[in-house]
Amino acid sequence: MSGGVSAAEIDDMIQAACEKAVCVLKEELLKLFEGVASRLKSVEDRLDAVEHKTNDHAAALDDLAERITELGNAVDRGAGVKPGDLREATKEIDGVRREAREAMCAANDVEQYGRRNNIRIRGLSLDEGVSCRTAVKNFVGTKLQTEITEEDIEIAHILPSGTKNNDPSSHTTAATSRQEGPPPIIVKFRSREVRDAVLRKRRALKGTRYTVVEDLTALNSKTLTRVSKDPNVASAWTWNGKITALLKTGNKINVRPFQSLL
Repeated sequence: MSGGVSAAEIDDMIQAACEKAVCVLKEELLKLFEGVASRLKSVEDRLDAVEHKTNDHAAALDDLAERITELGNAVDRGAGVKPGDLREATKEIDGVRREAREAMCAANDVEQYGRRNNIRIRGLSLDEGVSCRTAVKNFVGTKLQTEITEEDIEIAHILPSGTKNNDPSSHTTAATSRQEGPPPIIVKFRSREVRDAVLRKRRALKGTRYTVVEDLTALNSKTLTRVSKDPNVASAWTWNGKITALLKTGNKINVRPFQSLL
C-alpha cells in the first residue's frame, strides 16, 4: 500500500524490538547474578576466615593445654616450677578458649543466617503418594489457617533419623520430647515473609501433636535446651535464630551460645 508500512517492515521492527528487549533482559540478569555471586563470595570468604581462625585457636588451645598439663605434672613431682608459671599458662589458655568461642559464634551466626527461610514440622505424617510439598501446603492451610502455594516452598523433605535428636521442636515441652511419632520435616520457603507468616500462626498448634519451629543450628539448639532447663528461666524461645529467655524475675534477656544467665 502506497505510503504505508509493509508486513515485512513490521516484522523487522518487531524483531528488532524483541532483540533489544532480550539484550536489556540479559544485561539485567547478568547484573543480578553478579550481585548474587558477589554476596555468595563474601559469605564464603567469611566462612573460610572463621574456619581458619577456629583451626588456629584449636591448635593453640591444644598446645597450651599440653603446656599446662606438663606444668601441673612438674608441680606434682616437685620439680621447682613456680606457681606463677602455672597461673600464666592458665591465663593464656583461658584467653585462647575465649577467642575460640568467639570464632565458633561467628561461624554459627553465618550458618544460622543460611537457615533463615527454614522451619521444621514435627508430628506430620505423609499419606501414601502425597509429596512433602503437598503435605506441607495442606498442613499450613488446614492447621495454621494460612494459605500458601506449593511454589512458595523451595524444598521440603523428611529429615534423616540421625538428626531427630537434634530437632529443636523436641525441646518445646517434656511431653513433646517423649512423644514418638513420624520423623520431622524440614521446609525451606522461597521468602522469609512466607516463613514468618507460618511461624506466627504456630500457637494454633498448642495442645496438638504438631509443632512448628525454626530450623536452628546444632549450637543454637543446644543453647536453647540449656536455657530452657535453667531453674531461673520461666520460658525460652527463638525468633530469626535469636534466643530469648524470660526469667522468673520477669526480665527478658537475649542469650548467646556459651553465655551465662547470671
